Amino acid sequence: MKGALSLGPPALERAADELAHHTSRFEVYAKAGETFLFRLLAGGRLERRHQREVGVGCRAAVRGLAAFGAAAGSAPASGRDAARATLASLLPGPDPLPPRSLLGSTAVPPPPSLGDPARGEQLLGQVAAVLAPPGGQLLLLELRLLLGRSLTTLVTGEGFAAAAESTACLLEAVVAGEEGPWRVFQFAARSPADLDVERMATSARETTLLLARGTAPREGLVDALLAPPVAAPLVAALAEHVLAGHGAAAGRRGRISEAWHLEDARAGPDGLLPLPFDGEGLPSQRLQVVAKGAVGGRLGTWGDAQRCGCPWGAAVRPSYQHPPRAAPANLVVTPPQALPAADLFHRLERGIFVPLCSGALTVDEGGRFSLPVAAASVRRGRVTAVHPVAELRGSFRRLLAGLLAGGGDAQSFSLSCAVTTPSLLVRGLTLV
Repeated sequence: MKGALSLGPPALERAADELAHHTSRFEVYAKAGETFLFRLLAGGRLERRHQREVGVGCRAAVRGLAAFGAAAGSAPASGRDAARATLASLLPGPDPLPPRSLLGSTAVPPPPSLGDPARGEQLLGQVAAVLAPPGGQLLLLELRLLLGRSLTTLVTGEGFAAAAESTACLLEAVVAGEEGPWRVFQFAARSPADLDVERMATSARETTLLLARGTAPREGLVDALLAPPVAAPLVAALAEHVLAGHGAAAGRRGRISEAWHLEDARAGPDGLLPLPFDGEGLPSQRLQVVAKGAVGGRLGTWGDAQRCGCPWGAAVRPSYQHPPRAAPANLVVTPPQALPAADLFHRLERGIFVPLCSGALTVDEGGRFSLPVAAASVRRGRVTAVHPVAELRGSFRRLLAGLLAGGGDAQSFSLSCAVTTPSLLVRGLTLV
């Protein structure tokens, strides 16, 4: 991608200088993000947008007081404003910063180049030509391509400094057949070169046509084959539930399927977004969420660990405007035995195939969820009925206990965090 992405060292230096006059226990976190958005609308109209965001966030601890402050921009004045906002908002509280001895980086795969952003227009044209050619069965309502990269730097008053760069590519398609509702598809990768245009377009076309019309499902417990686009939001929500400390309630000992192997693979090489350190400068590591018939315990930031006694290392920072918080970052599901998708389908003696979400996932405090979907009833490996509008219901307890197998068809998605998951065959969910 042409042009250097600069964090503006003057802002970092000025913030550090301001804070150093008051304490050595401070941290300056800077992030520069750049996105290129292309939208191809019905009728062939193309829109382009280029956006940059740069800013500095500071944390400091001074004689039993602690605070966070942030300011946008890369000029020295931005660093000064962020530091002064931090010092002006100091309140009594524990020191939230990890000790210098624990900070560091883990080796991760380098991010790929996004290439020339102008090629985004060419990529959208290729997808449109395959997905909805003139005279075809589908109407293309919109294609969106987002190319993004970011560079983060973290420095502390005790001499630690580290930087990390990441890239991502997100493609979304909104299509409709001659009958049936609009359908939205998402495909994510680390670079445009990793997007398989033919495979994506074929999958979107076949799924839309399959789910064009049908009947309402009968309510009841069923075995469900969840395609990656449906498995991904459930995996993300499950990980958040477990990492927040609800794992013990979600599944009792001996009631968690051995087929689960879910990790927050922050250091890579798997997944969409490996990074060398977390949001506090602690070296990235693989964090177990569910594996070997057990859920991992609660994980937190360094401050959480001091208050609650939980393990640390799960900090994320969506932007410079927010202090670190505990959340999953780069989830990866790796089944112990990855079965071909066709084998998973034929294992459905009597159940449902759920290829697509049609709305947002909701989860209550007890870990019960509902997800609008489109599905098909399957008997002995054959589709017997189609349900264009349905709702999948269950609980994390059932999800943990009911996983039978996973496929070898993993896909990546950009949701509340990065998620890479194959199809999942689960027993004991409800379709209504």
